[in-house]
Amino acid sequence: MNRVFRFLSILLLLTSFLYSAQTSFKVSYAPDYAPFSYLENGKPEGLLVDYWKLWAEKNNYSLEFINGKYWGDAIELVNEGKVDFFLGTNPYKPWMKASKSIYKTTISLFINKDFSKDFNLNAPYLIGIIGKGLEETTKKNFPNSEILVYKNYTTLFKDFLAKKLDLIFDDKTAIEFYSLRNGFFHKIKSLDLLQIPTPIYAISKEENLIEVFNKGFEKITQEELYDIENKWIINNEFQIYKKSFELTKEEKEFLKNHKFNVSISKAWEPFTFISKYNKPTGISYEIWNIFVKKLSLDCTYHVDNTFTKQLNSIKTKKNDIIFSAGETEDRKEYALFTKPYIEFPISIVTLKDENFIENIETILNKKICLLENSTAHKLLKEKYPDVDKNLILVKNTKDGLQKVIHKEAYAYIGIKPNLLYNINNLGLNELKISGNTGLTYKISIMVRKDYPLLKSALEKTIDSIDKESISDIVGEWTNIQFKEKFNYKTLIIILIIVFVIFIVLIYINQANIKRNKILKDLVDERTKELKLLNQELEKRVQEKTKELIKTNYLLDEAQKIARLGSFSYNFKKKELIWSDEHFKIFGFYPNEIRPSITKFISFIHDDDKQKVKKHLFKIMHNDKRKVIEFKIILRDNTKKYLQLSTKVSKYDSNGKAQIILGTIIDLTKVKELELQKREKDSMLAQQSKMAALGEMLENIAHQWRQPLSVISTASTGLQLQIELNDEIPRETLYQSVKSINEHTQYLSRTIDDFRNFFNPKKEKTFFNISSTIEKALSLVSSRIKKESICIIQEVEKVEIKTIESELIQILLNIFNNAIDALTQNNIEDKYIFVTVFRKNDYLHIKIKDNAGGIPKKIINRVFEPYFTTKHKYQGTGIGLYMSNEIITKHLNGIIKVSNNKFEHEEKDYTGALFAISIPISE
Repeated sequence: MNRVFRFLSILLLLTSFLYSAQTSFKVSYAPDYAPFSYLENGKPEGLLVDYWKLWAEKNNYSLEFINGKYWGDAIELVNEGKVDFFLGTNPYKPWMKASKSIYKTTISLFINKDFSKDFNLNAPYLIGIIGKGLEETTKKNFPNSEILVYKNYTTLFKDFLAKKLDLIFDDKTAIEFYSLRNGFFHKIKSLDLLQIPTPIYAISKEENLIEVFNKGFEKITQEELYDIENKWIINNEFQIYKKSFELTKEEKEFLKNHKFNVSISKAWEPFTFISKYNKPTGISYEIWNIFVKKLSLDCTYHVDNTFTKQLNSIKTKKNDIIFSAGETEDRKEYALFTKPYIEFPISIVTLKDENFIENIETILNKKICLLENSTAHKLLKEKYPDVDKNLILVKNTKDGLQKVIHKEAYAYIGIKPNLLYNINNLGLNELKISGNTGLTYKISIMVRKDYPLLKSALEKTIDSIDKESISDIVGEWTNIQFKEKFNYKTLIIILIIVFVIFIVLIYINQANIKRNKILKDLVDERTKELKLLNQELEKRVQEKTKELIKTNYLLDEAQKIARLGSFSYNFKKKELIWSDEHFKIFGFYPNEIRPSITKFISFIHDDDKQKVKKHLFKIMHNDKRKVIEFKIILRDNTKKYLQLSTKVSKYDSNGKAQIILGTIIDLTKVKELELQKREKDSMLAQQSKMAALGEMLENIAHQWRQPLSVISTASTGLQLQIELNDEIPRETLYQSVKSINEHTQYLSRTIDDFRNFFNPKKEKTFFNISSTIEKALSLVSSRIKKESICIIQEVEKVEIKTIESELIQILLNIFNNAIDALTQNNIEDKYIFVTVFRKNDYLHIKIKDNAGGIPKKIINRVFEPYFTTKHKYQGTGIGLYMSNEIITKHLNGIIKVSNNKFEHEEKDYTGALFAISIPISE
């Protein structure tokens, strides 16, 4: 037993030695977890990445960062032993070993800004998270909600912005950083409903590796961690590490053993000046007090009337420090300067009626006032050496501004806050700031040249001071309300007005008390009602929310059923993304191939490739939606018909297309149905012709019966004359032959009319509509005569360009139907009315009869195929259907039918009215 224990102890020591000797490590990371870890130009970047790089540098380790592609996959690489560490998260699985906390972040809720409803933890929502690390926490806090786990931010935000999700629960900094980089920060809003501070740890599967990491991380100083954090997290409010500073032993001894003489300006408002209470104050003085407290400085203050005296006191070493001075070349000969702790623009003051000064060089030839030996004076001389001849040097700002008012100088140049303070405090309403010089006054701390240890200590303090503290001090002085002379008359007037208002308010208040008693009772009653109503509404909202979740699910399923594919193309990244349905339409499993424009074009049928390429080229130069239909050949040689809709959704700053969005619809079944319909229409057209042929043969029989009878009678008469008299009188012979010839010519014309109808020209030609009406009527003239039908025409002579033969076919169908109806209904006085007129570039043809009309139950079905009002052995049901097809598709017109009541020759009639409207020309 002791041997086994010794063996295990030795094995443990060897393992520890091996891990401690390890100097190369693999670290996995998620590439879209900005600003903590992300991929930039093929390299890992981010706050946590920089922490790991600093850890490796401090311990002479080498690192290899492994891209895990997705958050969960990157963590799983550690569990599989393919890497040593995961960059950083909180441990949420049993196998995870965690280091000491290396950073802290906040998990927060985000909503779409368009949502205005209130949120509570017990209501049902759809919540999106990245990876499974927050799944248990989310379920615990939202027990009635559905949690959707996403692999990356791209798909998470796609659903969130499409309003498929109610909430996102994830790292606050990462969400805000990602939305800002991708241009939809303005569309999201964080909620205070649930915010959980969460530490971040380095994760490994091995406890020994965690010990190695912890030991190495201890070598990193707080200041180094702060510098990296400050690079990535700009807002101080959200920073975890605070910058500290350490003085050297020499610096500490120097500060402890010296008492410092500090020079203060008497009247350099608002930076340093003596207040009415005879105490130093101002922006720079308040900031200087921060230095005094941090360094525990022992100071004695000396007031100087001019800045020149202050400078001389540093030269002679009478004073040690001026805490508000600008660095210039000549001053560096006798003094040291810290880095600037604040800066302001050097501005130009003129009279109010002067124009805005865009460039100081335009006024260098005019008289300009400056404070003698001031930083503005020095900087101006350094930039413009020849400016001295036009300068007027003054002892204080007030004198300089007065010279501008009295037009002794054109302008006064100084530091902007100082100018604003004096203009307002002195009531110099005639003056204004007309522009900036382009120079900046950087305020530093000026110390004796033989005090370098004091300078270094002050600079370390500058680095440690919170910038917001300085901004707050500046803000307070910038917004200060400057004093004015007290006016007792104004005070009395104000007091009187206040007294009157007070009396009025008392009266109003008493009246309101009475009203409020009445209103209170009403409010109490309404409040009870509203509470009940609110409870009912909450129940309804919860029910509707559940219904909405179900509806969203059904909508997603419906999109799958509709086989509507979508895609996007990014020109900058040259990246084409297909939806799952897009892959299926092209015969692939989702993500089976990597889509590209080249692969997309390769599937297109050779007949359509050029057309699709032109379409894609046009869409890049047009912001309108474009639609095109084309064919593709799948890998199993199946042909499909598709419809492509595309639109540019984003342009770059140069107006070039950056992102194209589009949809793909499978039209194969639609095209097959269209083909079947064309075949059906062709068959119906043939049947219509055959039906018309039957009717025409009947018309021919009717029209030929009388001429043939006349010819037979004439020839028989001649034969009897020969048999009885052996000769024929000349006059009788002449009349008989003439009659035979006339009726033979009539038969010939009839044949020509029918031949023209059955061999129509399909070209559009110009013709007179009145001639066309006569042709159609002539083809049914025998039936009209047989049935004793009276045709009443009111036809304008209008020239029209269309297909005449097809128009005749339509007219014949309507005339034949009218004749059939008049005959079948045994109408005594039979009429057909034909009216033709022109209106608004359209030809209108109206044909009506007095056959009693069409029954209401079937009038809306007369244009359906195979629907007939006649006996099943008399009608085919395709005449009016084909008439409708010809008018709408060939002649670009419309046909309507209705029952019409009308009066003719003082008699009332009812019949069917067919109204045709066709364009007069193309």
